[in-house]
Amino acid sequence: MPLIALWKTDPGTVNSFSVKQVVSFAGDGSLKDGSECSREFREYLSAIPSEKVRSYVEHCLAESFEKSGLVLQDLVNELGRRLDFSVEDGLYSGKRNQIGNDGLWLAPEGNKIVLEVKTTGAYRMSMGTLAGYRDKLIRENKIDDNSSILIVVGREDTGELEAQVRGSRHAWDIRLISADALTKMVI
Repeated sequence: MPLIALWKTDPGTVNSFSVKQVVSFAGDGSLKDGSECSREFREYLSAIPSEKVRSYVEHCLAESFEKSGLVLQDLVNELGRRLDFSVEDGLYSGKRNQIGNDGLWLAPEGNKIVLEVKTTGAYRMSMGTLAGYRDKLIRENKIDDNSSILIVVGREDTGELEAQVRGSRHAWDIRLISADALTKMVI
């Protein structure tokens, strides 16, 4: 039985599942780009209350599990939808000759945000790579110069990442927010 059908027939049971368990009931239980699991999980996320999305974000950050970063990416994109952005989901993992951003958010007034989701800000990441995603999207006419990059960091210790952004030549185009702050904007 597809995940959304299970949730509609027995929401109490599905609500008692951890987000890891929910993913295991979607499709074949393996989150991959273009998979049935991904489609069912995203459809389920669009149907549940915002409080449940927040609890799933908290679970991903408190208890690391296989593919928790991919689950967090889908949760953050769902939060973007709930903030009235039109969201194009990104890739779970980079592929040759494809842009590796985690999502693309389009605001009603036309601004565009290239999304990157990280569980923690404790590790170095290349601001040039993120800027490269934006540049490629501009060259493909998916976005224009009226766009920016948003890094959503799961755990609130963002000091190292903030320093990287400030010290980068791309600092004017990159913004940073914690997953907790983003959920508070929704709820």
